[in-house]
Amino acid sequence: MKRLVEPFFSDRPVIKGTVYELRRKCGKPGCKCAQGELHARMVVSASEKGRTRLRVIPRGFLVEVQGKVKRYQELRRVRAQLVMIHRQMLRILDEMEVMRREELPASDKKRALKGE
Repeated sequence: MKRLVEPFFSDRPVIKGTVYELRRKCGKPGCKCAQGELHARMVVSASEKGRTRLRVIPRGFLVEVQGKVKRYQELRRVRAQLVMIHRQMLRILDEMEVMRREELPASDKKRALKGE
């Protein structure tokens, strides 16, 4: 259990998203990309307010950003595991409650009317 909650107590920063290389054409007719040699930049892709946003990683910061993104992804994985464990615990508690539950006995007046 300690392994699951430990990442939440770290003060190391995280960055939401996924790091990947974006290759594209700039649109200038005389550029090398017009012949197929596309421009490449490393970016972070992340959802913000329901839309996917791409943010260019400044040169020299790739390793640092990759580490922060990796920590974020680990936090999300651990969070998902904790949610799953929590749901399982609630399901077990609900089952235990059902096993212990009993109905209120019928009153004597109702028994008399039914002929018991």
